[in-house]
Amino acid sequence: MRPFLRLPLPTVLLLLCLPALSPAQVLTEYGDPVMTVTDPAKAVATGATKAKAPPLTAGQRVSLLEARDGQGLVSVPSPEPQVGVFSDFLYHVPMAALASLPGKTHLDPPAWLPGPAPAAAVNRDVVAFEKNGSIVVASAGGKATAVGRGSAPAVSPDGTRLAYTPEKGAGLVLVPLGGGAKPARLGSGKEPVRQKAFCPDGSKLAWFADGQVLVLDLARPQAKPATVAGALKPFSALQGFTKDCDAVVVHNGDTVQWLGLDGTLRRSLPVGSFSNAEEGSSSDEYLPSPAEANLLLVVGTTAGTATFHRWASDSSAALYIYDMASGTNYRLTPRNLAVASAAWSPDGKRLYFSALPDTPPNGPHRLYRINADGTGPTDLGPGFDPSVGTRPR
Repeated sequence: MRPFLRLPLPTVLLLLCLPALSPAQVLTEYGDPVMTVTDPAKAVATGATKAKAPPLTAGQRVSLLEARDGQGLVSVPSPEPQVGVFSDFLYHVPMAALASLPGKTHLDPPAWLPGPAPAAAVNRDVVAFEKNGSIVVASAGGKATAVGRGSAPAVSPDGTRLAYTPEKGAGLVLVPLGGGAKPARLGSGKEPVRQKAFCPDGSKLAWFADGQVLVLDLARPQAKPATVAGALKPFSALQGFTKDCDAVVVHNGDTVQWLGLDGTLRRSLPVGSFSNAEEGSSSDEYLPSPAEANLLLVVGTTAGTATFHRWASDSSAALYIYDMASGTNYRLTPRNLAVASAAWSPDGKRLYFSALPDTPPNGPHRLYRINADGTGPTDLGPGFDPSVGTRPR
């Protein structure tokens, strides 16, 4: 679960397309569009805090939770000490009495979103994920198979190899999915391997353990892992390789960094760069596209729904794609899914992610697939922390 960052907002599902908002991009905070009130006389307090809700004022900033039939449901954080997770003030306001603010989030799909791959491409995907403490590998038309007890799977781009953290012992296990060779134990250390990733051409494998990012050249059978980064901040995380396999991306505290394989710092961006200067969470993800140098898949902290907060008492998260060329993002997932982890398909056209639906309460994580342009969402059943490769034709 994600660290609680602010008073959660009681809400229903946010409509992702809000036609009453005219700008192509809007300001959001924790997933909700931020508006200013232009006609406070038309605002009507509602909800459990109705009796204490003060009148809104002209120019006041509010968070838009829902827009429907020309009416908006907005919230204002209560200045009083929190007595529960539903202490924000709520108001019904005509959309005509609200004005949006310019920001980084597109309301409509931007031109830089990748287009869908041919429908048959998904039939070649090989997906590994966690389920009930085991690593499970599944492919379209094939039977899902449990490979071993462990966590944090990573599938090679061509779907022929799997790396995962074993349930017991240090290092990681590298498994040939086509049969033949025996599984190999790689690495060592005092702490379990926390993240791992193959580079887009499959020639290298990186992993994070003991505060270091290590890279192994798989094309050299006798090669030893090389340290790319060390002494990283607590709760840092490996995000993956760049498109050209010449650098790794690391979420290092309050920054996202691009580190060359020689250890040089190539680029560093504050985590607020990807949304609207929000703090985010140490468990947010910033995954580089294997096909487009400017795109990142972002799992970013959001407010979530009232239903989710009733049993989770935690902030939620949504899936975004961020374009470094324009500095803008586009949200892909609705508010009733609390996204936990995500992965690109090797061609950068499909996304796999795990999420907690807000109902049923305390239900299991589920796996989903969606095209990178936000179309074709598909529920794949229970599972957590997916990774995907695609077998050649």
